[in-house]
Amino acid sequence: MSPPFDPAKKALIWAASAAICPVAGGVLFALRGADALVVAVWAAGLVVCVLLVVARRTEPEPVSALTWGSALALAGGAAALAVGGDVTLPLAALAPPVVVVSAAVLRPLARRTDRVRSPLVRVRLTWTFAGSYAGLIGFGLMQDLRGLPLIHPDVASLVTLGTMAEIAVAVAIYVLWHGRQSVPNS
Repeated sequence: MSPPFDPAKKALIWAASAAICPVAGGVLFALRGADALVVAVWAAGLVVCVLLVVARRTEPEPVSALTWGSALALAGGAAALAVGGDVTLPLAALAPPVVVVSAAVLRPLARRTDRVRSPLVRVRLTWTFAGSYAGLIGFGLMQDLRGLPLIHPDVASLVTLGTMAEIAVAVAIYVLWHGRQSVPNS
């Protein structure tokens, strides 16, 4: 039986994840020129690269975060380029660093509380955050298709965002509760 994170697959994931932010920044630079968003994407790419160097590569949550963040960037970027999305493209470009940082926050939190001490709970919380961010990218795509800006949402947009937030919180609570139930009492 092979380990869940074999070294060859891990190396490919790390390399692809490290390459996504500079590529996304290059695409944004070609589309928008030099502005604050492009600088933010490049800075986020730098954060991801630093986290890649510092993170222990045997831990499952950074690998999971990089996998999901990369997949979100590729899928969201493809959707944004297909519809010419001004909202979706920046959200998709920032997916890898945002999801990686969310997973990186869980490790110090695990040292302070028993609720996230289990690696399985941390991986599931990373999945929950990545799924929530996928919903945010989908929301950006919805705004692009409707021709609405992100900063001036209508009632339907606010209801959608509120529902997405409620679902994300409910899933996170379930993951934490289920993780607490599976940990034996000591």
